[in-house]
Amino acid sequence: MLGIMAMAIVVLAVVVVFWLWCFPDGAREAGGGQMHYRVVLAEGFRADSILLQVNDSVVWAQRVEADSVEVPLAVSGEGGLLMVVRPEADWVNTFELPREGGRLVLRKRDGMVEMDAF
Repeated sequence: MLGIMAMAIVVLAVVVVFWLWCFPDGAREAGGGQMHYRVVLAEGFRADSILLQVNDSVVWAQRVEADSVEVPLAVSGEGGLLMVVRPEADWVNTFELPREGGRLVLRKRDGMVEMDAF
């Protein structure tokens, strides 16, 4: 009987040590909140049909009528992938979103889309 109680205390101690090792703050963060981005379609997109997707969710789909268009985005959770789709050209470009949010400037040069983060 004493051996069973000693074994239970050892198992409990191992579980507590494992818990403190994996979760040093006591619990895991729940998602990380929302990150805010401003995506600017700066050069070369005029008269193109553009579709912006973040993590497989369409956030903007329109034909660009001006020389420069700004699209505000709010992305919840950690990390993200921005997909710039040009359906008429059958072209997709992907960019990893910065973790801290900010301003993203997209430019189309020689048929390729480039992103600058500020």
